[in-house]
Amino acid sequence: MNETTDTLPPTPEQLAEGSRAFWKAMQAEQGALQALSAHDLVERLNALLEPVVPGVAAEVAGGAAEGPVGTAAQLVFTSHGSTAHFAAVQAVVSQTPQDLPWAVVAFRQRAGEGFGMRMDKFELSSRDLLVRAGQFEGRVALGLSFAQPVPMDMQDHARHMAFILLDHMLGEFDLAVKVGLVEFEEDGLSEGTGFDAAPPLPLDQAVAVVDALWRDALGRNGQFPAGSPDWEALQGRSAQGSEIHVQVNRSANTLVGRADLGWRVDASLPVDTASALAAARAFEKAWTASLAVHQQGICSHVVQRDGWRHLCCYVADSPAAVQAALTVAQRCLADAQALELAVTHEPGWDDYLVWLGRC
Repeated sequence: MNETTDTLPPTPEQLAEGSRAFWKAMQAEQGALQALSAHDLVERLNALLEPVVPGVAAEVAGGAAEGPVGTAAQLVFTSHGSTAHFAAVQAVVSQTPQDLPWAVVAFRQRAGEGFGMRMDKFELSSRDLLVRAGQFEGRVALGLSFAQPVPMDMQDHARHMAFILLDHMLGEFDLAVKVGLVEFEEDGLSEGTGFDAAPPLPLDQAVAVVDALWRDALGRNGQFPAGSPDWEALQGRSAQGSEIHVQVNRSANTLVGRADLGWRVDASLPVDTASALAAARAFEKAWTASLAVHQQGICSHVVQRDGWRHLCCYVADSPAAVQAALTVAQRCLADAQALELAVTHEPGWDDYLVWLGRC
């Protein structure tokens, strides 16, 4: 068995190790940390985080405005919208000790209606940002404009603030994973997105529209599909002329973007003979069945090309999925060493959406 690791992000085990190191260091200073102001607490937490969990930052929400932050504060761990570090954020939160004086959450959460800010004498609130909601390549598309004229010298500033408003009103995770396109009307909006049929709404109201679009129009209710999978077969040729056969599990669409199913595990097997193909299919059936137990994962698509069969699954626990694949390989394959496994964190299900869009 060959497992690809050289170009991948840190493994779950490495992320867990770094997270435990952070919390151990944090607990060693906990008494002193509780006496700090919110600003100083953030500074110290980030100093502890950076060496062991790079790409993750701590923020403080709530708590006392002055003096010691107090126990009413909430620690928010964020990667500032970078999906490359979402797994690290989740790892830090999953390793949270039980006796902390503060609540802990992963990613910046949604703010309430009327959220606003002032930067360099310019004010912008969620009521001032108008949003058209459409679709683009399997995700939500947003067309933005401003309810009031923006001075020319504040145009760039206003656009930057618009993204901050989106982050606060939609939440860090949803903005990064569910939104695939953001455009400003002043620049011209893309055709085929549905923007022309979507009225511009204040961001306060648009949040519910975005949620409904994701859930209803795109079919992402987050529930594991019941019954037999709805497979669709595709075929074509690569740029080099070789045949490509793809099976896409359309039923898996309901789970796209679920925060607990962000790990993609690819299992690849040579299928250059009829017996090898039969063994690969037996492996496929047994492995995906093991992932379905307790709804720990789902097979999203299968790609066969150039004598190889590539099976793609999105799972909650990638080490467990890898171990299950190794166990099944020993049982189903004449040569278990032929199995190649690759693991990556892909919270937006990017690879699946490419194939789903071709159905």
